[in-house]
Amino acid sequence: MNPSDLRENQQIRTEFGFLLLDKPIGMTSSDLVLKAKKTLGLKKVGHTGTLDKAASGLMVLPVGTSTSFSQVFLGKDKEYEADVQFGFSTDSGDREGLVVEDWETSKIQKWYQESKSKLEEILSKVSSWEEQIAPEVSALKVQGQRRAKLFREGISVPPSIRKIKIFEFEAGEFCPEGFKLRTRVSGGTYIRKLVMDIAEEVGIPMCLKSLNRTKVGKLKLEQADTYEALLLGKAIIHPPEEILDIPSVEIPSTEVKDVFHGKKIKLDWIPAQEFLLTSPEGEILAYCRREGLPGSLSYKYLKVFSKI
Repeated sequence: MNPSDLRENQQIRTEFGFLLLDKPIGMTSSDLVLKAKKTLGLKKVGHTGTLDKAASGLMVLPVGTSTSFSQVFLGKDKEYEADVQFGFSTDSGDREGLVVEDWETSKIQKWYQESKSKLEEILSKVSSWEEQIAPEVSALKVQGQRRAKLFREGISVPPSIRKIKIFEFEAGEFCPEGFKLRTRVSGGTYIRKLVMDIAEEVGIPMCLKSLNRTKVGKLKLEQADTYEALLLGKAIIHPPEEILDIPSVEIPSTEVKDVFHGKKIKLDWIPAQEFLLTSPEGEILAYCRREGLPGSLSYKYLKVFSKI
């Protein structure tokens, strides 16, 4: 961050924690990160997984040395609510893409009357899907270049196939214009690609009219600050112990300095593959990962927080 980015008399802050923000439609995730840095005068802000520009909803932004925990959230389950439009499709699967098909209203209504039962049958099976080919229009990179850029330049690249889990999938409020859905999926699942795949199965163009992320792991959208609160400088930086869902091991106060100096201390137990070391006062001292087989008491430091 350059000094010119700061408001007059604003000091750079180096807090340790997390921002929970409701990203507005039309803003990229990167733009939200930059806005948070500039508005709050923060030296370092990261993200824990992006939201498409056309989507809104919960984003978890680590601040300061909390960026060490970014990977923790990438694998968390995500929950979404969406509006799906019939008879219209784009190359990206949402309203940001280039139009591929746009049916006349009469054609959509005819299809709806004839095929609604087929649609409901296919939707009932979506929760059993276990693989997804990532959309061509995405931020995923191939040899350092975004798939979206290569796709729109007509350059063919191998498909990116990923394992997914769809824990919940509910569709309702059907009408000739479309339907609503709510779903909880594994991290890395593209909701717009789910809709594109449903459309292919059913035989009608479909597009995400809106997408709102309502949960990341156990964190809920209701806990997030609005974009307006961020602009007013009123967004809350939550302490890590309030946000992280990682088991911890408390160590005696006599060994705290050893941790700060990078010296490993002997532990009687390790609760999980990744865990935190904390002081008797609850201060997070280090982020650790067990080494060796389950049951091993060997571990390494992923990050030591000498100044919190």
